[in-house]
Amino acid sequence: MTDQQVSETTHRAARNAAVRAASEVLGKVATLAWTVAAARMLPNEDFGTVTYAMTIMLVLSALATWGFDSGLTRRGSADPPALPRIHQATQVWKTVLAAPVFLVAGIVLAGTPSVGSWQVLACMLLAGFPEQWSHTIRSTAAARQVSSGISVALVLQRVATAAAVLVALVAGGGPEGVALGFLVGTFAGYGAHVVALRRLDVRRPVRELSRADLSLTVRGTFLIGLSGLVLMLLFRVDVLILGHVQGPGEVAVYSVAYRVLETVLFVTYAINYAVLPVMSATDDDSKRRVGFERAVAVAGFVYLPFVAVCLVEGRAVLHLLFGAAYADAAAPVLAVLAPAPLFVAAATFASSVLLARRRSWEMLVGSAAALAVNLVLNVVLIPPHGAIGAAVATTVSYVVQVAVLLVGLRRLGERPAVLAPLASAAGASLMLLVALEASPFPLLLELLVGAVVYAVAWLLLVSRLAPEQQQVAARLLARARS
Repeated sequence: MTDQQVSETTHRAARNAAVRAASEVLGKVATLAWTVAAARMLPNEDFGTVTYAMTIMLVLSALATWGFDSGLTRRGSADPPALPRIHQATQVWKTVLAAPVFLVAGIVLAGTPSVGSWQVLACMLLAGFPEQWSHTIRSTAAARQVSSGISVALVLQRVATAAAVLVALVAGGGPEGVALGFLVGTFAGYGAHVVALRRLDVRRPVRELSRADLSLTVRGTFLIGLSGLVLMLLFRVDVLILGHVQGPGEVAVYSVAYRVLETVLFVTYAINYAVLPVMSATDDDSKRRVGFERAVAVAGFVYLPFVAVCLVEGRAVLHLLFGAAYADAAAPVLAVLAPAPLFVAAATFASSVLLARRRSWEMLVGSAAALAVNLVLNVVLIPPHGAIGAAVATTVSYVVQVAVLLVGLRRLGERPAVLAPLASAAGASLMLLVALEASPFPLLLELLVGAVVYAVAWLLLVSRLAPEQQQVAARLLARARS
């Protein structure tokens, strides 16, 4: 496949990414809705308590997940007949690992000052089970390269969770009510995933599962699992350290800015959801390179203008969403975090190339190097600078991860371009930055005008610099209209 030729595989991956992105947008809107409501309706420390307990659940879930989902997608894409067995074995392994991990953590951490409410922690840990099971179902759908039904289930899960949390807030349930609502919504969402799973033809009775199936599923997951755990720590350890050193109030400030960042990360997950199976199913270096570069281009199209908006109007956005109580304190945190999503995306796509080549060691080295930098910077910067120090540590550590992973790819003979796919979006984002600085309009109108400026500038640049990107976009629009 030449650089200027867009294959059907690329379009299939792009369609799957578009469907997954649409569901992620709706899901993120629902998640943002209950987070905004909780931040506005709960006292600062109570909101920090909920966020801290959720962070503990996510970190422990990474330990229980242990790379099984990535292995499922890779093996299931390469060997479709084996997918039902791998799916069932993955669910068994994750449940068996999660149960003692969550139980021990709940007993050890309950009542500690940084955790606060043991009821909040208990609800969040219980919610970790359906969260893991649902994620495995989505990984199975990715291996099948099917998006529609699972995407609907994901939206239903997020909407059900938001509805349950909002009901708890209106009823005055406090942080315990929010955590209980999260638990109820997560189980409801898992039910929707189970319904969608039936269409994938992968269900089989647990009694038919053999030791060989369990052995096959766990084989080769050690480095992937260790890398996944390191990545989750990289993503969440700042909150754990911040809560321990500064308390739930500073966690709340940091979490407000971080929630804005997390809301746009769906682009990375949606693209990777579509690209990883394609990379895993081929031995062609050129296809992997094109897949990586197209993925980076799509991520840059979203994340570079995101940086421009956060730098110019970050305070106004935070004020609109979370109110005046957080706007001033969280605005500089958001400005420092703004470039991080692009680095997260580049690191994720580079890891997918390595995973497709079964090079887990290089993935682990990249994650470990970034985590080491992150820990050192957090320990040094959080005591004097609080949330801003945590934000600096996060962004710098992702830069380190991308650099290490790209060096690893080059040593394997993989030389994907990183800067060239970003050229059109970078130029258009500079135009957006100027437009936002010069705009006299209120925030929402200013963002609308800025979006038009960005779109026109991008179209002009991409037609000259990267016409293949324009071709993919045009084909997707044509299919959507039909």
